[in-house]
Amino acid sequence: MGKKEYNRTVVEKNDEIETEITDLAYGGDSVAKYKEMTVFIPYGVPGQTVRAKVTEVKRSFAAARLIRVVKESEIYAKPECPYFSICGGCDWQNIRYESQKEYKVKFIRHMLENISVLPSMKINPIITYENPYFYRNRAQYKIARDGGEILMGFYRARSHEVIGVDKCLIVHPKINEIAAIISRMLNEKQKEVSVYSEVKQRGYLRHVAIRVNMQGESLVTFVAADKEIEPFIREIEKELREKIAGLKGIVLNMNQEPGNNVFGDREKIIWGASYMREKAAGIDFKLDSASFFQVNASMLEKMADYVNKNTSDGARVLDLYGGVGALTLPSHKKYSRIYNVEIDRNASEKLKDTARDNKIDNLEIINAKAEDAVARILEEKPVDEIVIDPPRKGIHPAIIPVLKRSKIKKIIYISCNPSTFARDMKELKEDYFLKDVTPLDQFAQTYHVEIMSVLELKKSKS
Repeated sequence: MGKKEYNRTVVEKNDEIETEITDLAYGGDSVAKYKEMTVFIPYGVPGQTVRAKVTEVKRSFAAARLIRVVKESEIYAKPECPYFSICGGCDWQNIRYESQKEYKVKFIRHMLENISVLPSMKINPIITYENPYFYRNRAQYKIARDGGEILMGFYRARSHEVIGVDKCLIVHPKINEIAAIISRMLNEKQKEVSVYSEVKQRGYLRHVAIRVNMQGESLVTFVAADKEIEPFIREIEKELREKIAGLKGIVLNMNQEPGNNVFGDREKIIWGASYMREKAAGIDFKLDSASFFQVNASMLEKMADYVNKNTSDGARVLDLYGGVGALTLPSHKKYSRIYNVEIDRNASEKLKDTARDNKIDNLEIINAKAEDAVARILEEKPVDEIVIDPPRKGIHPAIIPVLKRSKIKKIIYISCNPSTFARDMKELKEDYFLKDVTPLDQFAQTYHVEIMSVLELKKSKS
């Protein structure tokens, strides 16, 4: 109680304060100190002095909303997107790209220092984009009705409210071109369009997903709560076929489940094919709308090259959370065997097709949860090295002790979350040392950063 009363004398909700932004936090907010209290402020830039209104007070920190900038920062960059700070897609468009990269490396170093784990070599230079805009090869648009307008866009920052977006500066230009046509026609045909409501669980059109490849080809998917192809979609189909070069297919995906999952498990072809090809890292991948794949194929090639350089010739490789094989298939000729473990059946089916089309015969696909299968695989299969690319929540806790018991000599760990990466390193550091860390900036204009790393088994003290 005393702590709470003490904090109230420092700052209270709705107070207006003036403070200097001193740092950035992993998660996107900027960090300031007001008297003794840490204050998190969205969209602040280190070096700014700002006026801010306190929105929340906790025992050890407060949150505030930026009102105005009193003094500008040297690393400030004027946002090019009119939706910045409204749309939740970008956190750091108001920070110079060079400084964005520096802070991402700082996140990694800070988290590894906190657990007393650093690579035997220094953290390598971050791999970055030449152009940190228009890089995403896939976009999933939310659909909502706002009075007399149908909105096609993304969630407002820190909410589930949809805002319409005319042009997104981090998606491929062809995605913007296709989205503009669809948005225009949805509004022209709006009397015919039933928009799904998550709250009421009624309506037809839920999402529009657009995917492009390095060759500029595209795949468009309408996600609906019904199996019927409505007349307005047929009209949009005709327009897209006339206007969009390289269009490979238009698909209806049926999702009748409540909640905000984008895709259902049934699809119907409206026109063309239900999938597209992505030629990257020497492999012709088969992908549909729901296939997980790195958001930029050029960055995938850099990740696949990292895996190739840090795995051994002739190795029998276990690829955990393997997806469509994006990290290991490019090196299939140097391996004697690849064991790909993936829970998503659709991804495993696409991987099977990709292996057949690329004449890869040293791949074994195991459709299972990584945490359920890893112990059995390591007992039954001859595995030399492991590649792990888990989701943001990191390696499943059940896998860590299996890895430690396995005494596998080398693990390539690709992480999209420095926080869970550090947590997992803390658990593994007794048995493995971190030989290499190379950051990769796959999501420019955001706080996200990939970590590519090599772990090697420590020599036994006996």
